[in-house]
Amino acid sequence: MRETPEMVMPTEPIGDEQYTMIPPLRELMGPSDAVRSIIDQVNTVARCDFSVVILGETGTGKELVARAIHHASLRSKGAFVAVDCGAIPETLVESELFGHEKGAFTGADSQKRGKFEIADGGTLLLDEISNMPLGSQAKLLRVLQEGVLYRVGGTMGITVDARLLVASNKDLEAAVAEATFRGDLFYRLNEYTIRIPPLRERRDDIVYLANRFMDITNMELKKSVRGFSDTALQRLLSFSWPGNVRQLRSTVRRAVLLADDVVTERHLEVETTPVPDAKGSSKDDNEVRPSAPKKTSLNEMARQAAEATEQKLLRDALRRTGGNKSKAARLLGTDYKTIHLKIKKYGISVDPEDF
Repeated sequence: MRETPEMVMPTEPIGDEQYTMIPPLRELMGPSDAVRSIIDQVNTVARCDFSVVILGETGTGKELVARAIHHASLRSKGAFVAVDCGAIPETLVESELFGHEKGAFTGADSQKRGKFEIADGGTLLLDEISNMPLGSQAKLLRVLQEGVLYRVGGTMGITVDARLLVASNKDLEAAVAEATFRGDLFYRLNEYTIRIPPLRERRDDIVYLANRFMDITNMELKKSVRGFSDTALQRLLSFSWPGNVRQLRSTVRRAVLLADDVVTERHLEVETTPVPDAKGSSKDDNEVRPSAPKKTSLNEMARQAAEATEQKLLRDALRRTGGNKSKAARLLGTDYKTIHLKIKKYGISVDPEDF
């Protein structure tokens, strides 16, 4: 939403009721059918305690999905703890996860709780779990099976109750076949899997996200860049985005910094590359959006997509609050005046019978 690009949907008491909504993945990830499918999967698995494997290339939003699962779960009042397994030295993995006692090793000057203890009653995300050493994988499996851990250097078992989510940019089944990941751990973790398609397969999200990042950067830099030229949008749509959403965000931020009025092709430091279709073949620049009407500009398509998402979020909030505009404003993290103007703009009924 242009007026509130950082809008969130918190879980908080409103009046005498509790309205629970997951973080707005559609706003954060885009309006495509692929994102809609991910939201459906999050809603399916969130309120049980299944372990979830989240697969996707670097920069696709795996942690966003993990946080959405946590916030929509019965553990939402507990801690959400994220650990990047690839950023921890191999010798310290067990200390980070399970904690250590004072004097357990050189430099252990005090007792330390591990991430499992910190996440007790909440959710623990192990990001890039394929980087975890095999020895640590065996100890992780034991904790999952028994619900009890031992700090490094400790002899007393500690009962923990943390829901485990894991994320990986590698195919864990292939890693099992290559003997770089334990099969028994994979089968224990793989109770439910969510796959996030790369951005090149979600082209409906590219323009939406680019506009969202532009809004946020305009606010940060106190600028008023108005949008993208058609040639700039063609460049965004025809690029393969190996770094996915993270790369798109950096590209747009840099372009807004350089632009004065409209982002043009020269502000984008990306090259035009063919985008593979579902069958693995490539489409050239003139075939990027074959289904789009020829007389509809890319800017107009971006505006329509943003408005459609805005209406959906507003209708959902009004439905959850029985048409109460004040409660809907609080739910959407905005003000009453904005809600009132949007309802009038889109002609949305606030009669509870219409929801």
